[in-house]
Amino acid sequence: MPGKNTRMQQWINYRVRVTIQDTRMLVGTLLAFDRHMNIVLADCEEFRRIKEKREKGKEKEEKEIKRSLGFVILRGENIISLTAEAPPPSGKKAGEGVVAGPGRGVAAGRGVPVAPMGGPAAGLAGPVRGVGGPGMAAMMPRMPMPGAMPAAAGAKDAAGRPAMPPGMMGMMAGRMPAMPPPAMM
Repeated sequence: MPGKNTRMQQWINYRVRVTIQDTRMLVGTLLAFDRHMNIVLADCEEFRRIKEKREKGKEKEEKEIKRSLGFVILRGENIISLTAEAPPPSGKKAGEGVVAGPGRGVAAGRGVPVAPMGGPAAGLAGPVRGVGGPGMAAMMPRMPMPGAMPAAAGAKDAAGRPAMPPGMMGMMAGRMPAMPPPAMM
């Protein structure tokens, strides 16, 4: 005896009518199911029967209202019955019968330019001149005047800036840096 999965599997892609607990009927293409009998319907339509109230002495008329729902996931707990309405369409499947023509194979990207090999990617090369941070001149160490004496702690130079600490004067005296720091190039 075949299991439940194989019994449900045969109805995949069929047009089915599902009756649920509140007496609504849903008609759609069965796309998927699981062990809880939750089902997925595509191109789904809902049909409800409503009894219209009429004047005294006349019968109540039943009216069926149709509503298009589209893609529906239905909880298996609410399903009362499932019946097949129509088999799957027998038209050609996607890609079937298509003959390959002349052409060339080219990699299709997302429109992002490819960075040249050997260098860092665009935007990762380092700081850009004029954006953020102080200028190049402000980052260069200041050289003391030849023959100048080291300033006392808290002293200021002619421009009003703090003077170089006493220990630095001896290290920097007479030497010019060969090039700016690597990040400034």
